[in-house]
Amino acid sequence: MDHQTPSPPSKPKEPSKQSKNTFIPPEDRKQSRFGIASFIISIITLLGYIIMASLGTTMIEPYVTPEGPILQPPQEALEAMTSLAAVFVIILAINLIGFLLGLAGSFSKNHKRSHSVIGAIINGIVLFIILILFVFVLNG
Repeated sequence: MDHQTPSPPSKPKEPSKQSKNTFIPPEDRKQSRFGIASFIISIITLLGYIIMASLGTTMIEPYVTPEGPILQPPQEALEAMTSLAAVFVIILAINLIGFLLGLAGSFSKNHKRSHSVIGAIINGIVLFIILILFVFVLNG
């Protein structure tokens, strides 16, 4: 008869801090901070473009004649239009940053990606539309 000595009970493994291979259920995941920032930036820049379009239209409207040519605006109006163009460039840069944040957040494996994807899509569409408008304006 073989007598086997009972092995000592195995020690329970201590739960390690979240390793890279640990599955996180979708309901326990939080939204990506990059995604939230991208989504908020997309909303703010959309509102900024709408406000700038209305301001630009009201600034240039008094100097357009029914025949089409633009009359020479005064120096104050030119300075205001230049300031509006500078604000446009700043909002365009912020829009690009929002697009990049959305892309960065959409590749996160430990966070929800919905805000990241939505922010990246909105920022990307707006940037694409601005690019198309520039191409049409430059080509006449």
